[in-house]
Amino acid sequence: MTAQTLARRGTVRFAELLEFAIEHANDGIAIMKFTGDPGVPIRIVYANKTIEQFSGFTREELLDPSNPFLRAQPQNRARYDELLREIRAGNPVRFEIELGGKDRATWTEIRWSPLRYSKGVVTHYVAVLRDISKGRGHGEQLALFQSILSETSDFILTADGTRPSEGGPRITFANPAFAALAGLEPERVVGRSLVDFFSPHNPENVLPNIIARLEHREGISHELRVRHFETDRDIWIELSGHHVRNEGGRSSSWFFVGKDISVRKHGHMQTAQLITALDLAEEPIVIYDVVRPLELEMQHMNERAADYERPLLEQMLLDPRQRERIESAWPALEDGKSVNRLVYVGESDVRRWVTLEIRPMRSGRGPVGSIIAIEHGLQINARDGLPDSVSVALLLGREILRYTERSARRDAFLEVLRNEWGAKGSFSPTAGEVDVVLRVKDRNGYAVMPPGVIFERRGAVNFGWSDVMSPRQLTSLRIFLETLARSE
Repeated sequence: MTAQTLARRGTVRFAELLEFAIEHANDGIAIMKFTGDPGVPIRIVYANKTIEQFSGFTREELLDPSNPFLRAQPQNRARYDELLREIRAGNPVRFEIELGGKDRATWTEIRWSPLRYSKGVVTHYVAVLRDISKGRGHGEQLALFQSILSETSDFILTADGTRPSEGGPRITFANPAFAALAGLEPERVVGRSLVDFFSPHNPENVLPNIIARLEHREGISHELRVRHFETDRDIWIELSGHHVRNEGGRSSSWFFVGKDISVRKHGHMQTAQLITALDLAEEPIVIYDVVRPLELEMQHMNERAADYERPLLEQMLLDPRQRERIESAWPALEDGKSVNRLVYVGESDVRRWVTLEIRPMRSGRGPVGSIIAIEHGLQINARDGLPDSVSVALLLGREILRYTERSARRDAFLEVLRNEWGAKGSFSPTAGEVDVVLRVKDRNGYAVMPPGVIFERRGAVNFGWSDVMSPRQLTSLRIFLETLARSE
């Protein structure tokens, strides 16, 4: 679940809020709730994946009120009672204890951190667990660790439910990452309004939008500038805020997470220069993020691409037959290879034929994250407004030979036959001599291609057409085939 999704949903359940913040932490993290029941004084309301490994219980079992893990187990009851009194008083605690899980006992280092709400009452607390069994077995002295809220490089804040118009939301907890970001000691952060940290130099409408959402207690997800109080400089951050309500549905508090994105923003300035260069290109260029194979989200199109009603790649994905051509190219893209597809765009388009070049972009060895689609229009000379069929045939043959991938050549060959001469073709192996034969009466023919043109070895192209061709069309077809067959 992304920050953007949570922000759109507005007020979210407490378990969902924390799942977003700490689901993938290496330490075990649980949220505990005081129940008011003397028999079962606390229960787990959230547990991340690592807690499942510690306990041996599934997530569903852990959230069951009857589950004993992290409750006051008999061997730990006296210790727990003392620690829980500290937590209720608002004091964090750290201790080592042997926890009995479903299948085994584990020596664990635990930090409990109280969560305060608007009236200062502690109703929940965070439990951060680390397995220290190996260290104790070797007699090693372990350094005390800080909780995930203090260790993470991302900043985490909690704030009360006060509206901005009333001076809020007032910060009730800030981890060291945020204190360093603001250039203040932690004790100087707590108690301030979150709005105090926003820079007045943010882009127009950013702050009014954020403040309006805080006022109406709607989730936020924004990139904005905050002040560094010591140096009075601005720092770009990514901020997500999630509003929490208590069990009675009343406004309770805010939970904010974010990160310093100054480096990325600096990169965006460089990217803006690159985008300017793209916009000056004469060929239509579109950049897409890859959501999943064949599912794309446009990130940028240059000015030349904007001249057309829809980018060519998107047109192909909407056409079932053309979509198959992109689908067949996808494995090559995932291997990091650029692919070409020769596309007939119609007589009404001055380009007539376009080579669609798709270049993959990915980080390291990960999956393809983005692709660039470039439309290379063929430079077809026209007389009296009409292209010369012989010139087009030569141009198409030479264009296909430019492709380095034989699969792209085969795909383009069939596409040209179909759209330029209304012919259907198929391939077959052969030992015959390189030749081109047209049986005009039977409206079919074949062309034997040398090794390396269409296939690694010598192969034949068999084709046929249904409509009558003019002598000029037959001539241009022969020239197209011979351009490929005589390429060696």
